[in-house]
Amino acid sequence: MASEALNESSAVGTAEKKPASAAKIAERLAMLGIPETEMTPSVNLAVSALLEKLDDMGRELSRTKESLAEIERLVDVDCVAPIPNRRAFMRRLAWAITMHERYAHPSTILYFDINDFKEINDTYGHAAGDIAIRHISQLLSNTMRESDFLARIGGDEFAVIMYYASEEAAKLRGANIAEKLQTTPFVFNGQHLHVTTAYGYYSIKSGDDAEAALASADMSMYVDKKRVKAGA
Repeated sequence: MASEALNESSAVGTAEKKPASAAKIAERLAMLGIPETEMTPSVNLAVSALLEKLDDMGRELSRTKESLAEIERLVDVDCVAPIPNRRAFMRRLAWAITMHERYAHPSTILYFDINDFKEINDTYGHAAGDIAIRHISQLLSNTMRESDFLARIGGDEFAVIMYYASEEAAKLRGANIAEKLQTTPFVFNGQHLHVTTAYGYYSIKSGDDAEAALASADMSMYVDKKRVKAGA
């Protein structure tokens, strides 16, 4: 009885597989345009091997796309701080300029330059400088709105694209950040070290070039740096 049941079950299983096999063959015929009369066992085997190869290629292509996406992400991240770098910033800035031209969305660049950063490297070494960069990037990140875009432009310079923000709003934000940075030290080898920053801002205008807009924010920052030094 058990043997008969097993044989019956096998027969049913075989019968159930036939429609699926026929469906696959029909799908292959439709895909490759091969007349059904030419679908001999040898052709069917070749088609199956070809489709399996295509599946492998599809999976490999998917893995390659994922790898390229990861590489793209990595090249947009700063080498010291876990924030975007200049490359990513310039691409986003060009997009912000386009949005301003199309929809009159106001956006302002806020630019920071750390004062006397070279002295930290010269006095305590580059390890201290790297910790300072990460400290500053973290403090800046904590003050950003969700819509803001922060990046390290290079060396001791950082920039933020403030969407839907005027120069006055950027000026106020810059002053608050400068004050917070001055009163929030970072720790290196048990020592509490302070850094200060100069800041500038530039409101994006129609027809702006990304490099020129960033340079204008940079120039505004130098005006502030000179003012601070003159006051000192």
